[in-house]
Amino acid sequence: MSTTAIEVTTDEPFSFDMEGLKGCIEKSYLLGVVVLFEVVLRVLMCITKEKGKPRFPLLPPIYFCLITPIFYLVTLLSGTPFSAIKDAGYFFPSPDICDPNDDGECVRQTILSSIFNEDVWTMWHVINFSTISWTAVAKSIPTMISLIAFSLIHVPINIPAFAISTNVEADFNAELVAHGYSNAFAGLFCGLQNYMTYATSLLYAKAGGEGKGSSIAISIGTAA
Repeated sequence: MSTTAIEVTTDEPFSFDMEGLKGCIEKSYLLGVVVLFEVVLRVLMCITKEKGKPRFPLLPPIYFCLITPIFYLVTLLSGTPFSAIKDAGYFFPSPDICDPNDDGECVRQTILSSIFNEDVWTMWHVINFSTISWTAVAKSIPTMISLIAFSLIHVPINIPAFAISTNVEADFNAELVAHGYSNAFAGLFCGLQNYMTYATSLLYAKAGGEGKGSSIAISIGTAA
């Protein structure tokens, strides 16, 4: 997970050798921002403790929500052009939402057309089973099993913790079925793996989120 975090932050492959260390040093200005925000959060959590317990439970989520506004505020106050910050790698590349027509003009796509387009089914057209290295597939099976086990661990670990924090009795069967359906649909549409996260769910519950209506509303909002 640490390696992935470094690679996402620096946008370069990372390895535990001199080349990987050299890449981290060259992109230290990107890693430095992450470290700075983390150190400030830890300091705030330490100085706001009362008798060894956190005084403000919502401090971490509020802090994380303020990272983006603070970043933009510092950028504006420093007078740094956004183009320079983008070129430095502080922003993820924006998706191409233009679809050129016959005249070469850019036609803006809608949200639905950008998601459900012909590219969604491309993987099912280009797969040629005769060219697949089944030896490589067999070697990757342990990795796939590990990923499945890793996602399943979230349910027996996080659900009881969440139930204790919210005083709600959890139904493990319903949770496992929900995880199965969500990952099945995500796989059909080439989506990412889904699993329950304790911190996000607890924040959602403390904010008054309960019932299927609230869950559907937040799902629509997240998708939008």
